[in-house]
This record gives sequence, structure tokens and C-alpha cells, in this order.
Amino acid sequence: MNTAALPARVRRSRWIPWAFIGGFAIVLAANAAMVTFAITSFTGLTTTEPYTKGLRYNDQLRQSEAQQRLGWHIASAYRKTGALRGEIELKLTDRAGAALAGATVTARFERPVERGHDFTATLQSLGGGRYAAAAEFPLRGAWDVRYRIARDGAVLEARERLEIE
Repeated sequence: MNTAALPARVRRSRWIPWAFIGGFAIVLAANAAMVTFAITSFTGLTTTEPYTKGLRYNDQLRQSEAQQRLGWHIASAYRKTGALRGEIELKLTDRAGAALAGATVTARFERPVERGHDFTATLQSLGGGRYAAAAEFPLRGAWDVRYRIARDGAVLEARERLEIE
């Protein structure tokens, strides 16, 4: 047996354990970065009582059917009037296309991704079935608008999403 060849063979394979250690270090660093990103980007927004909301789904379907029987139609428009300001306008008509006057109209503006910035505006009648209100938004981005229209004991609820720039 040649003893001079043995140390050379050991020297050539010394990098193999370090390759495994380096590979594990890369995986651990990537996982640490992902965990850090997940923790710092979580908004904390969750659905409260998801089971109860799921059970009420049939109630929502019945409400939607009742609103369809009303035959009311909504045409909405948003007009930007300044930085983070605008005016929301609704035109309400009945099944025959006649203007709906005498309604109480509110709009609830909600951020879909964070809490604490929601607000409500009451739309004033402009005549001819038109209702409008000014809105000042605290933040840019997506806003869900929930309209509630009440007239003669009947209620119509609708929603849409606005993108505020």
C-alpha cells in the first residue's frame, strides 16, 4: 500500500462537508427572509365569526332576491375633484326607468385591506333621482363602497370598488 497517495485523496474531498453546510446555510437564510417578510407584511385583518357568516349565506341570497323584485336600478359615477377628494353620484330609477325621488341614500367607504380608515357619507338629493356626496379619502388605493338606499320601507343595498389615486 502506498501511504503517500492517501493524504492527497483526503485533501481532495475536504470540500464536500462544507458544500452541505453551505447548502443548508442558504436554505436557512432564505427561510429566515420569508418568515421576516410574512411577519412584517401581515395586516392583521381577519374575518370575524366566519362560521356564523357562512350560515347567514342563505339570508344574503334571500335579500338579493328581494332587491331584484324591487326592480330598482343604480347608475353610479365617481368624479375626482382633487388630491384624495372626489364626488360620488348615483342615479336611481325604477323598473320602468322613472326617477326614484324621496330616498335616503348612504355610502359606506371601506378599505378592503386595513381597518381604521372607514367612513360614511350621506348622499343629498339633486332632483330627478340623482343623489350626490363629496368624499375625502385618507389613503390612496382600493375602496369598497356599500350603498344603502331606503324608500317607503323598501331597502336596496349595492356595492362597488373604487380605485383612488
